[in-house]
Amino acid sequence: MIVSKKYYFINALLLLLAILSFLGWYHYTAKPKHTETTNVIDAFAIGIDGTQFDIMGQKQGELKSPKLLHFASDDSSLLTTPYLTLYSKDNKAPWTITSKTGKTFNGTEKVDLIDNVVIHQSISAQTQDTTISTSLLHIFPKQQLANTDKSVTLVQSGVKITSIGMNAYLDQKHVTLLSQARGFYDPTKAQPTHSLS
Repeated sequence: MIVSKKYYFINALLLLLAILSFLGWYHYTAKPKHTETTNVIDAFAIGIDGTQFDIMGQKQGELKSPKLLHFASDDSSLLTTPYLTLYSKDNKAPWTITSKTGKTFNGTEKVDLIDNVVIHQSISAQTQDTTISTSLLHIFPKQQLANTDKSVTLVQSGVKITSIGMNAYLDQKHVTLLSQARGFYDPTKAQPTHSLS
């Protein structure tokens, strides 16, 4: 049951990477000839609300953020309270990913979600309520890797798994909990396998 949720988590991260690529985060086509030691804001956006569609016109994902700041010297961007909604093709409940801040590095070679990172999927006819939380998540689009060395907690239908560190190999759809993994089951908090509606 939890293994299948890991696959949905991996697919959600893949879609996050696609959304970041789709929005383009102001990547230079040519690097400046001079180098600067100071990190200067050269572009900003307010009230970001972007939606990505597939070739059939179905929603793949949405990204909202009150503010984006782009820095010229290292081609990085800061996002304030990013809120992502990731839709699946099989009409399962969408995943939402939130964090206090987000940062892209060298365009989108690396993406960090920082502080109170919460990945959530609500209960539906096909899914159980699932929440994955950590304080920091690094995403490497080219390597199709997401990882953290921070504490990770996965909660689903009376099951709680904690770990220190996690590697998510996106191309292999495989998640490895790195150390001190512990699982707990509380039958009083278990939910039905699907909603009654």
